Amino acid sequence: MPPTQNEQLIQAYFRMVQEDDYAGVGSIVTDDATWTIMPIGHTWSGRRAIESMALAAGRSRRHDQRSHVEIKNWFTDGEHLCVEYKHKLIVGGLGLRLTVDGYCFVFHMREGRFDAIREYINPPNAAAGLAMYALLPLLPWMSRRSAAPRSG
Repeated sequence: MPPTQNEQLIQAYFRMVQEDDYAGVGSIVTDDATWTIMPIGHTWSGRRAIESMALAAGRSRRHDQRSHVEIKNWFTDGEHLCVEYKHKLIVGGLGLRLTVDGYCFVFHMREGRFDAIREYINPPNAAAGLAMYALLPLLPWMSRRSAAPRSG
């Protein structure tokens, strides 16, 4: 049996995570999609805003063989997708390795694309929690800045 649109979407999402393809996020969300990061309660609305956020977040970190996203569990009912993962990353510019063992994404799928995404992050310790709450609020500003037209 050929995969459904939503099964293909899930496969595309996992491929993007594995390949660090932040630029491709626009291809898997609807024009009216929303993405909410729960620790800061900020919602990005629309494909372009979500693309800018994903690119800004991607530029703030990097991965290598020791630091990457590890999907621990996922399930779907065909309309919703829930993904739990461990994120090992290198904080850009600082070279600091960080592991966040408590990421959970809840996606809603419509016609083969995500139309709502909620991201939950549980920091591994108090220091990481303080850093997260200090740095994550900068992400809306960073995404607006990356979306601004460049003069040249």
